[in-house]
Amino acid sequence: MRKLNKFLAAGMLLTFIAHAVMGSMKLLGSDADSLKMAARVLFMLVAAHIIVTTALMVQTLYACKKTKAGYFWNNKIFWARRISGFAVLIPLVMHAAIFSGTTETGAFRLVEFTAGRLISQIMLVVFIAFHVLTNIEPMMISFGVRSTKAFSHDAMFVISVVLLLAAAAFAVYYLRWTAGVR
Repeated sequence: MRKLNKFLAAGMLLTFIAHAVMGSMKLLGSDADSLKMAARVLFMLVAAHIIVTTALMVQTLYACKKTKAGYFWNNKIFWARRISGFAVLIPLVMHAAIFSGTTETGAFRLVEFTAGRLISQIMLVVFIAFHVLTNIEPMMISFGVRSTKAFSHDAMFVISVVLLLAAAAFAVYYLRWTAGVR
């Protein structure tokens, strides 16, 4: 299951980058026709990742209980990775609900993009940043990358730029919405 999970994580990361860039362009007024396809693929990968990761976590908890040696405080980063993954789910569900708007003559329209929705989307960016950036190095190791530092730093830089673009696009879209420019 761990091998499957590493491929799911890599696929999610690549699809997420494509979705975030295309979605940002869409929010900034550009056209991104393949956005729905990327979103659907990403949704399926995320769902599979949640199932596999939950199963692996249940196995871990069972082993901890069986051996009575959980070492929770010694494995803080392990648990931070798991908890942050579940924390992403709340703003992720909100993201899906917010952006399942309608299209009118090819233009994407939301019912209303309020300050609360903007905050939920900024939270999504922050939670994804923490979850992805803390899991980059373990993913590199699982693929057998020997010099994880250099590659991890490059990946972190690219992901940070994409997340900054997404956060900026949410903010610009909110400002355009409040100014009445839709």
